[in-house]
Amino acid sequence: MTTAAASTPAASPRARGRWRPDGPGIVLLLALVTVVATRMVLLASNIARFESDEAVTGVMAQRILDGDFPVYFGIQSYQGALEQYLQAPLLALFPDTPLVLRLVQVALSAVICILVFIIGKHVLGSRWGAALAAALFAVGPYFLALKSVRSHGGYDGAVLFGLLVVLLALALNRQSGRARWVALSLGVCGGLALWENAGSVYLLIPAAIWALGSMRGAYRRLLPWGIGGLIVGLLPVIAFRALHGINPPSGTGDPPDTTVAQRMDLLLSPVTGQFLGVRSGAPLLDRFVPAALITVIALGVLGAAVWARRRGLWDMVTLTTSRRRPVDIILLAFLLAPFIYAASTYTWYAGEPRYLFPLYPFLAIGVAAAIFAVRGRPRLSLAIGVTALSAVLLVGTIRSVYLRGGEFTSSDGGLIYTEDLPEVASALSRQGIDAVYADYWVANPLQFFTGQGVAVASTGINHFPAIAGRVARDADPAIVSNSGPGADGMRATLTASGRRFSERVVGRFTIFWNIAPPWRPGA
Repeated sequence: MTTAAASTPAASPRARGRWRPDGPGIVLLLALVTVVATRMVLLASNIARFESDEAVTGVMAQRILDGDFPVYFGIQSYQGALEQYLQAPLLALFPDTPLVLRLVQVALSAVICILVFIIGKHVLGSRWGAALAAALFAVGPYFLALKSVRSHGGYDGAVLFGLLVVLLALALNRQSGRARWVALSLGVCGGLALWENAGSVYLLIPAAIWALGSMRGAYRRLLPWGIGGLIVGLLPVIAFRALHGINPPSGTGDPPDTTVAQRMDLLLSPVTGQFLGVRSGAPLLDRFVPAALITVIALGVLGAAVWARRRGLWDMVTLTTSRRRPVDIILLAFLLAPFIYAASTYTWYAGEPRYLFPLYPFLAIGVAAAIFAVRGRPRLSLAIGVTALSAVLLVGTIRSVYLRGGEFTSSDGGLIYTEDLPEVASALSRQGIDAVYADYWVANPLQFFTGQGVAVASTGINHFPAIAGRVARDADPAIVSNSGPGADGMRATLTASGRRFSERVVGRFTIFWNIAPPWRPGA
């Protein structure tokens, strides 16, 4: 007699090895598609218009290909240049366009989303919870989507390495034979995160406290490996300061004077609302989703979570392990964040929540953890509702910014239509112009598009002194101004000084050349 088991054909090796995505896997895939699609929409629209700070990183990547190896963003002594070493090969293989430059940011955003999922599994103990965290990250606040896709220096890299530190801290087991290598890797990633952006401390401090608790009883064996790794990760910082001094100038001047209380007040409002994505700029959304209410709810949920986990948090900060849980890393990060934020004199700027950017992965995981604290059917309703609300706020903000013409890209709040600058670069080449002066918000994008053909110096901060020197030595530099008030003001200045000149409008810019006698900033 043939049994049912015997009559069932054995599964082929290919069938057994085939990946069959389950529910959480499908949600993660959808989250990754959403992350990439959202950022590509921003890059294809007027919202993420290429601007001067991004162009600095673009010129840095171009100069890497010519043998110049920067450590930091432009002439600054902060914002590590690691991402530019990833961008340089793309510029070597493909045309020098803003899209190609920012593909690194798109890829890093996708990797960060995967890390959110992985860390979410540790924190929530559930693949569904991790999938929810990834989904919330994918439809996260508008500033997360915008900042993560802009090439502004080390923001994405700092988050990536900071999350790796968290993951390694969670994996550290002093009894494991691999504990030394985990400690070494943790230190290396921590050093790289600090090089990239000091804001990574939001992630690093709680992870380091967790790791120290895990090392307890084995400090002499493991701590030297972690410290050694940290030194390796900080080698770019150490080398830079060995050449330029222990405390080199920032490169962009000192921030305005503000007090700790003032910065704490700015954090509470408007920065927290911006961070949560509820200051959309869309009147209808802002009316029905008031920033003050959402901020109060968020702080209330955080307070309740801290109270519920107070014993675990105490064990964590006292480096004991009996009652701590991975979620305590998230909670401690948000508890420390206001004090870290207010302690820095650079957080005076409240136009956007840039100094909270590294906390976005923890925000997604934390909200998912709060939802999963609810049991039964309300959990599903809450998960769907919060994800939908986040998506509506994201899309609504994108639409609002798109309709007003894009993000402001100059210090006076005006728009610089850098999409017209490739045409300007071609016109300069045809005219035989080798050197140009331009406003800061025009100079760096124009330099990116002209490449080696034309040297462009800023009338403000010059992040590339060698290029500025070429312009200063040129006998007949031209001027490129944003058409409108910028060009009108330059024309009036040249005319009032008795100079003769030729001018031509190209796109939404004006070129002044054949200026006699030559004009230079301050002349």
